[in-house]
Amino acid sequence: MAKKYMIGMITGVFDGALDGIAARLVRRRKFGYTVELLASKHPFQKGDIVHLSPAEFLMQDNDPLDVPLKTEHTRSSAIQ
Repeated sequence: MAKKYMIGMITGVFDGALDGIAARLVRRRKFGYTVELLASKHPFQKGDIVHLSPAEFLMQDNDPLDVPLKTEHTRSSAIQ
Protein backbone atom coordinates (compact mmCIF):
# COMPACT_ATOMS: atom_id res chain seq x y z
CA MET A 1 0.00 0.00 0.00
CA ALA A 2 1.41 3.37 -1.00
CA LYS A 3 2.00 5.94 1.71
CA LYS A 4 -0.24 9.00 1.63
CA TYR A 5 1.18 12.35 2.60
CA MET A 6 -0.70 15.53 3.42
CA ILE A 7 0.08 18.06 0.69
CA GLY A 8 -0.73 21.76 0.81
CA MET A 9 0.19 25.19 -0.49
CA ILE A 10 2.25 27.85 1.24
CA THR A 11 0.82 31.35 1.43
CA GLY A 12 1.79 34.66 3.02
CA VAL A 13 5.22 33.79 4.34
CA PHE A 14 8.65 35.40 3.80
CA ASP A 15 7.07 38.43 2.06
CA GLY A 16 5.51 36.16 -0.57
CA ALA A 17 8.77 34.39 -1.48
CA LEU A 18 7.10 30.96 -1.16
CA ASP A 19 3.52 31.82 -2.14
CA GLY A 20 1.92 29.06 -4.18
CA ILE A 21 4.68 26.50 -3.58
CA ALA A 22 3.49 22.96 -2.81
CA ALA A 23 4.78 21.36 0.38
CA ARG A 24 4.44 18.05 2.21
CA LEU A 25 3.49 18.03 5.88
CA VAL A 26 6.32 16.55 7.92
CA ARG A 27 5.20 17.34 11.46
CA ARG A 28 2.31 19.01 13.26
CA ARG A 29 3.26 21.23 16.16
CA LYS A 30 1.29 22.97 18.87
CA PHE A 31 1.83 26.32 17.15
CA GLY A 32 2.13 25.33 13.49
CA TYR A 33 3.57 22.93 10.97
CA THR A 34 6.91 21.73 9.69
CA VAL A 35 6.81 21.13 5.94
CA GLU A 36 9.14 19.96 3.17
CA LEU A 37 9.17 21.99 -0.04
CA LEU A 38 8.19 20.01 -3.15
CA ALA A 39 9.53 22.60 -5.58
CA SER A 40 12.37 25.12 -5.78
CA LYS A 41 11.92 28.87 -5.79
CA HIS A 42 15.01 31.04 -5.36
CA PRO A 43 16.55 31.09 -2.74
CA PHE A 44 14.72 28.00 -1.42
CA GLN A 45 15.42 24.52 -2.82
CA LYS A 46 13.23 21.44 -3.20
CA GLY A 47 13.51 19.40 0.00
CA ASP A 48 14.15 22.36 2.30
CA ILE A 49 12.36 22.13 5.65
CA VAL A 50 10.32 25.20 6.66
CA HIS A 51 8.36 25.96 9.84
CA LEU A 52 4.96 27.60 9.24
CA SER A 53 1.95 28.81 11.22
CA PRO A 54 -1.45 27.21 10.48
CA ALA A 55 -2.42 30.34 8.49
CA GLU A 56 0.63 29.94 6.21
CA PHE A 57 0.02 26.31 5.16
CA LEU A 58 -3.24 25.53 3.37
CA MET A 59 -3.91 21.79 3.25
CA GLN A 60 -5.51 20.52 0.04
CA ASP A 61 -7.78 17.96 1.70
CA ASN A 62 -8.90 17.03 5.18
CA ASP A 63 -8.24 13.28 4.96
CA PRO A 64 -6.54 11.79 8.02
CA LEU A 65 -2.88 10.88 7.68
CA ASP A 66 -2.13 7.25 6.84
CA VAL A 67 1.48 7.45 7.99
CA PRO A 68 3.03 8.75 11.19
CA LEU A 69 4.81 12.07 10.97
CA LYS A 70 8.49 12.38 11.79
CA THR A 71 9.16 12.81 15.48
CA GLU A 72 11.36 15.35 17.17
CA HIS A 73 13.66 12.48 18.19
CA THR A 74 14.27 11.53 14.54
CA ARG A 75 15.00 15.14 13.56
CA SER A 76 17.27 15.91 16.52
CA SER A 77 19.35 12.76 15.99
CA ALA A 78 19.99 13.81 12.37
CA ILE A 79 21.28 17.23 13.49
CA GLN A 80 23.91 15.84 15.85
